[in-house]
Amino acid sequence: MTTSHVTVKTLAALTLLVGFGSTGRADPAPVTVDWALKQAPRQPGVNVPAPAAAQCKVAPIPGDKPGKSVGSIVTGPDGKPVRQFVSYDDKTFNIVVYFVDGVEAYREVYPPDPKEPFQFRWLGPNGTKWGLDRNRDGVIDEWAVISPEEASQELVQAVTTRDPKRIEALLVTKENLTALGLPSADADKLVARTTGAAKRVSETAAALKLTDKAKWVHVEYGIPNTRAADSFGGRQDYTAYKNGTILVEDGGKGQALQTGELILIGKAWKLVDGPSAGAAPQGGSAPDGPVVPEEVRPLVERLNKFDQNVPNPPTPAAMYEFNSKRAELLEQIHERLPEDKKETWAKMLLDSHAAAAENDKPGNKHLARLDQFKKTYAAPNMNPAIASYAAYRLLYAENSVAMANMKPDGSDLAAIQDKWRAALEEFVKAFPQSADAPEAYWRLAMAQEHSGAKDAETKARATYETLVKNYADTPQGAKGAGALKRLDSEGKPLELTGQVLGTNQAFNAAQPGKVVVVYYWASWSDSLAEDAKKLQALVKDYEKKGLVVVTVSLDHDAKQAADAIKTSGLPGTHLFAEGGLDRSTLAATYGILAPPYVFVAGKDGKVVKRNTGIAAIEEEVKKLAQ
Repeated sequence: MTTSHVTVKTLAALTLLVGFGSTGRADPAPVTVDWALKQAPRQPGVNVPAPAAAQCKVAPIPGDKPGKSVGSIVTGPDGKPVRQFVSYDDKTFNIVVYFVDGVEAYREVYPPDPKEPFQFRWLGPNGTKWGLDRNRDGVIDEWAVISPEEASQELVQAVTTRDPKRIEALLVTKENLTALGLPSADADKLVARTTGAAKRVSETAAALKLTDKAKWVHVEYGIPNTRAADSFGGRQDYTAYKNGTILVEDGGKGQALQTGELILIGKAWKLVDGPSAGAAPQGGSAPDGPVVPEEVRPLVERLNKFDQNVPNPPTPAAMYEFNSKRAELLEQIHERLPEDKKETWAKMLLDSHAAAAENDKPGNKHLARLDQFKKTYAAPNMNPAIASYAAYRLLYAENSVAMANMKPDGSDLAAIQDKWRAALEEFVKAFPQSADAPEAYWRLAMAQEHSGAKDAETKARATYETLVKNYADTPQGAKGAGALKRLDSEGKPLELTGQVLGTNQAFNAAQPGKVVVVYYWASWSDSLAEDAKKLQALVKDYEKKGLVVVTVSLDHDAKQAADAIKTSGLPGTHLFAEGGLDRSTLAATYGILAPPYVFVAGKDGKVVKRNTGIAAIEEEVKKLAQ
């Protein structure tokens, strides 16, 4: 896809210079009312109703010279503009504007220079989109401005029409990322992910079987992630939604599809991965019946508008206010829906209550509402999926609130942890078939292993075994298998292979004849700076005696990991896999619970120590290096 060298600023300057937007499809002959009202937007789906011709008038637009006009304006019976045509080359109409209730709602720009793209802008009540047509064939090649909601709407259209050109216009390009200031290697990886987007459109269309009558209803993104520009030497911050769930209604049936990652480039949200069928992990399942009955459609439209104003910066107080008000809107939607249509919307509501609860005091109204949902939907003949969803978010929010309000001396920490384990045990017994059960088992095993009790590993092992047995095909099941392997690792060969950060090179951490220290870490770990200094000292003293340091980053972002290595001076060979602590294959290999975590392997390749603190490994390394 060709990428524009015309910036939004340049486009704005051009538009201001010429005044408004046009069709470029007719000679600038005198405009009549009948002709003007027959002109239609070149792009589909633009809302620009026209009044009756008999009620309209045409007037010239004065030019710079006396007696010279630059176009015509058509007004309705109330005197408000309806259409406006402008020519600044005296050959064609270069600009046309369509109005709704006197407000500019859509604009088309046709520059006379063949090197300049045609432009199509959605304005006023029609939104914010600004599309560029580089080859001037009437089809948008790239979006200069598009909101995340509009990007999701375009994505639905790409899927329903099976149109690869439409998805191509949404994708991020190498030039976009270079303009952002992203390092070339990182940009190349993101662009490589876009190559399968057209195929994913076809796969999603085949999976969902959406018709051309499918309607976009709502999109859920959550909170965007931002990396400051100065953290990677960029010109702009890197802001992205990791995924989103789009709700679609088609023939009275609800469907869901995922957006994949979106990145903000200037004023345009660009897709990276393309779509996939089903809801994103946090979004829940699609309902079986109509997504939005007519009686709640106005409320859903209010929700869509509300979601466009996520607080920036997202301070705890601002996010509490946002999520509280969002929950109020969703409560109204939930109340008006029939019971068999509530699940998807109930989960959105519960997510908002949980998010608000975590920024409030113990016993707050949002926790009470989560508890009410849990009890109501646990009753016979109610929806157990909603009950389990509420129960898990309740226990998680209660623990977050308790930790945030812990006594300064930490004297109530043990009681908080006991309650957390008990709540998880209760949940997995009550809802073993729920979507959250694998995650609950994983967190229960973590809590048991970290409890400090004499039987901590025994209890954790039993929970890991249940997790592996019952949920083997889940990410948590894979991590549970890794955790069991970790618990039994001493005296067994070190088995860890991964990709070296910033390269395509595979590296096996097992190094025969070498003493190997494997250090799991993350840029957000409080101990990273001090640990790096201690590892530097170990390398200085023992590298010539056969010491090899292998570090494993548990960050989500490769660039963030590379920056942390540079800042901290962390030595060794650095391994990285996408997914972070929760989803990284390197974390799953040994079921790592949290950084830092250290393995030490001897020259025979077998693990000698696991979970050894950095401060305690020097004596071990000294013995093994002899």
